[in-house]
Amino acid sequence: MTRTMPPAMPRVMTQPAQARTVLARAVGRTAVVALLVIAITACGVDPTRVFDGGPPPAISDASTLVRVYLVRSGRLEATSVAATSAHVNDVLSALFGAGRRPPRGVSTALSRMRLAQVQLVRYTRDPASHNDPDSAGLRLRVFVSGPRMSRIAMAQITCTARLRPEIWAVEIAQGEAGTLKIHTCREYWDLAPENGHLPP
Repeated sequence: MTRTMPPAMPRVMTQPAQARTVLARAVGRTAVVALLVIAITACGVDPTRVFDGGPPPAISDASTLVRVYLVRSGRLEATSVAATSAHVNDVLSALFGAGRRPPRGVSTALSRMRLAQVQLVRYTRDPASHNDPDSAGLRLRVFVSGPRMSRIAMAQITCTARLRPEIWAVEIAQGEAGTLKIHTCREYWDLAPENGHLPP
C-alpha cells in the first residue's frame, strides 16, 4: 500500500516579518546610494579646472635643423645640419660636430678643432663708426682649441655666426687664453659659393 505524503504547505510570512524584509531592502538600497554619492563628490573636495601645461618636453639630442657653413670644392656652402636647438651655442656645436658625419659632398676645415667656449656679450657701439646699427646687438666670442686654424676654418665660424642678425661682431681666439681677434664675414667673400653670396 502506497503512502501519500500530504502536500507541502505554502510558507506564509507574518506581517511583522514582511515589514522587516522590506525595511532591510530599503536600508540596503539607501546605503548603496549613499556610497555612490560619496564617491561622486570625492569626500567634499570640489573638482579643479584642467590647466594646460603646454606641450610635453621633447627629449632629443638633435631636434632642430640649422644652417651652418661647410666646405665644398674650397668654398663655403650653407648646409642644413641637426642641432639640439637654434641657440647660437648649439648651432656652433653642430658646426664643429658636422665633421664627424658631414653631409654628402661637403666637408669641414674644423674636424681637428674643438669648440672650447662660447661667450655672448652686449655689443658696445663705436661712436666713431658710421656703420654700426642703432639697435642693440651682441658680440660673439669663440674660443677654439686644437691646431692652428686655417683661413677657411675661420670663415666657417664667422659666417655661420653672422647668419644670426643679432650678432654684429665675431671674435675668435685659439685656446681659452688666446688673443681675441675680430672678424667679419665680408673678409671671406672670395670664398662664397659660385652664384651665391655670404653674410656681411
